[in-house]
Amino acid sequence: MRYRQAALIFNPASGRRRNTRQVKVRRAAESLRRWIDRVDLGETAEKGDATRLAAEAVRTGCDLVVVCGGDGTINEVVRGLAGARTALMILPAGTANVLAEEVGLPASPEKAAALLPKLVECPVQLGIVRYQNPKPGFRHFLLMCGVGVDASIVYHLNTRLKEYLGQGAYFLGSLEQLQREFYPFHIHVNGHTYESTFALVSKSSQYGGKLVLTPEAHLLAEKFQVVIFQGASPLRYVGYLAQIATRTLDQFTDVTFHEADRVEFSTSAGRPVYIEVDGEYAGRLPAVVEAAEERLSVLLPVAYEERVRKGVLAEASVARAVQP
Repeated sequence: MRYRQAALIFNPASGRRRNTRQVKVRRAAESLRRWIDRVDLGETAEKGDATRLAAEAVRTGCDLVVVCGGDGTINEVVRGLAGARTALMILPAGTANVLAEEVGLPASPEKAAALLPKLVECPVQLGIVRYQNPKPGFRHFLLMCGVGVDASIVYHLNTRLKEYLGQGAYFLGSLEQLQREFYPFHIHVNGHTYESTFALVSKSSQYGGKLVLTPEAHLLAEKFQVVIFQGASPLRYVGYLAQIATRTLDQFTDVTFHEADRVEFSTSAGRPVYIEVDGEYAGRLPAVVEAAEERLSVLLPVAYEERVRKGVLAEASVARAVQP
């Protein structure tokens, strides 16, 4: 598919080695112009700019928005494109690139741009979280929504430290979180209620740092994979991490897995429980996470689309085989 007009939105301050970011972005733009009639650059300066630039791209008739940045910048762009027919292309950069790990995109923006002819548009149903605090609002997301422990790490993360250490800042934040009190909350999913200190609602098998929490999740699924951690002790989370690293998390009886298109969260008054979407702070409980009405066309590697399709077909074949 040849695109007529594209906007390349990039975050010059995302991740480290910022001095070379603009050079890489301009090289990526030149590569894209081999297949796109017009490519305009849009540089972000502060939080929210990527959402505004994406919405402007839609209004000015762009049929493709290309975003170069980490998962946070990508999430901002998704918010600006939700409900639009404009397609989205990802050029990985920044501190965290879970989406790139999930679908198999190269970490280099230039190499990712060169893959344009080999990518395919895939309709991805977005997720949406509606929350009540600090004031009523909502956030769309592409990958995941976390509640509890991991969102608290994001909320308390030192942004300056993040600029210098990258993902190392999340590791330090995790150590600090182990010294704080874990506030329990309730999850209502598929007619059952659970008490938890960390829950993840995801459409990505990858979580962060190449960890896998929801191995059956993928972007093209209609429903979320939900993992609920019921342990409240910091030492318990050390055990969880070890099991995650060895992909044996399902051996814990206080960790449960679910598939759902709607999950409700509630908490006791006065206890702040935080929410993150795609690695960015979103709000506090109570909240509802569900499949959004909006879909977004995302350019993905053919290999990822085929791998997901074959996996889905294989699951369907097994289901038919066991039916009476």
